[in-house]
Amino acid sequence: MHIVQASDLFAGTPMGLKSLVLLERPTAGPVVRLAAVGDVGLSGRIRQAAERSSYAALFSEVAPVLQSADLAFVNIEFPLAGAAGGNGMFCGDPASAHALRDAGFVLAQLANNHGWDFGAAGLDSTLKAVRDAGMVPLGAGADSDDARRLVRTDRNGLRIGWLAAGRTLVDQDGPGPRYWEYDEDQILRAIEKARGEVDVLVLGLHVGLMYLDYPDPRFKRFAQQAMSAGADLVLMHHAHLLQSTQVTPEGRVCLYCMGNFLLDWREGNVEVRTMAREQAEAGVFLFDLDRRGVATARMLPTFIDEDGCVRWATGPRGDRILERLVRISRDIESDYQAAFGRQRVLRNAWPVAQVLAFHAARGHWRIVLDMLRRVRPEHAAMLWRFVSSRAKGLVGLTGER
Repeated sequence: MHIVQASDLFAGTPMGLKSLVLLERPTAGPVVRLAAVGDVGLSGRIRQAAERSSYAALFSEVAPVLQSADLAFVNIEFPLAGAAGGNGMFCGDPASAHALRDAGFVLAQLANNHGWDFGAAGLDSTLKAVRDAGMVPLGAGADSDDARRLVRTDRNGLRIGWLAAGRTLVDQDGPGPRYWEYDEDQILRAIEKARGEVDVLVLGLHVGLMYLDYPDPRFKRFAQQAMSAGADLVLMHHAHLLQSTQVTPEGRVCLYCMGNFLLDWREGNVEVRTMAREQAEAGVFLFDLDRRGVATARMLPTFIDEDGCVRWATGPRGDRILERLVRISRDIESDYQAAFGRQRVLRNAWPVAQVLAFHAARGHWRIVLDMLRRVRPEHAAMLWRFVSSRAKGLVGLTGER
């Protein structure tokens, strides 16, 4: 893992932009370049910014790099629900999908925790918007079987397969489309089945705990199982921060969270100030794929500016993003359970408590009961540690020391 000047690797990148090289080996046979980013949410201040200028303007600085790839992946965090969502919170305009395609995106994961915010009608609207724009939806389809199917995007004679799932704990009831709810046994069986049909297999997972540097050890173990079963590349998202990366001795790669690529992180009933600067920082990850899997893996740092545009992170800000990513990636090479536990108390407990208090104060008892239904013994222990920290004056309103 080392840092180099981006202009030495990629045409069209500005001077002062650096790139983190995660993996580099000689290629074997035909090569396909894949670009991948994390969460995109086209609502809130992002939608307002687009209405002032255009959606294209929000991506214009980074679009040439995305467009130069053979394939580009994005997680569409909020439904493009239109009338189904009343154009409210966490709801994007279906027409905005064309801006994603114009920016270069080809594959869009839809299996995530907001996928069912507006029920089957909202998911159906999102699927239609993505397909109408010429993109391929991942992890969602007409029914459960369709959502779990292997998607093929063969390029340059290379057989490339995709699977995608999201951990939401939401009941998808009634008729209509579905997304693939995270099920480890199902995913592993699908990987094993797909492995013989493709040269390269990519797995998208929307899973994890928000605002942490490190993946939940449970999900790290599963990512390692998935790679051992045959996934060459695991693309994870949900934590709203760049999290650690991992390259196995066999050259398989896992990105535990790719961060907020373009998203109004202040949108919601409660504004979460935890790791505020980092919530606006992410990157474009670039991979060269060949018949042996991932040949090269690199990252170019980005940030969301105050006008709601994606910008290259050059100079000191870019250095800080890359140095942080190197540090937290090295941390998970050894036992990081204690550090994960501390961050979970300091960064994750307070935002959850704020959301719960918001709904309780307004009598939204269905939401409160649904949140409480998911409480497990580990959450009680985490809450006790958090309350104890507050009592000792160690934790402020942001959940940070």
